[in-house]
Amino acid sequence: MNILIPINDKKKLCSMENNSSWAVATLDEGLTKNLSFYKTREEANEIIDYVVVISKDEFVSDFFIEGIGILIAPMQRTIEEIVEAYMFRELHEVTS
Repeated sequence: MNILIPINDKKKLCSMENNSSWAVATLDEGLTKNLSFYKTREEANEIIDYVVVISKDEFVSDFFIEGIGILIAPMQRTIEEIVEAYMFRELHEVTS
């Protein structure tokens, strides 16, 4: 399971419009197996299962087209908080 997260220079969730890089958290059996960082989304070679965004107003249509699930982190900002919220199903899913 791979989760794509737009992050700022402090490695916290931010708007895709303002992000400085992308984090890909690879999860396996409830644990973060790997954490990779990329300057652009296109650099991430992993198959992405979900992208986490900061609000429902983000431009996410490209992810819908690619069949990637979209989750909103209502209060979580650090990568660790986002992964934990994912595990406990506390992130909200965006539907078309």
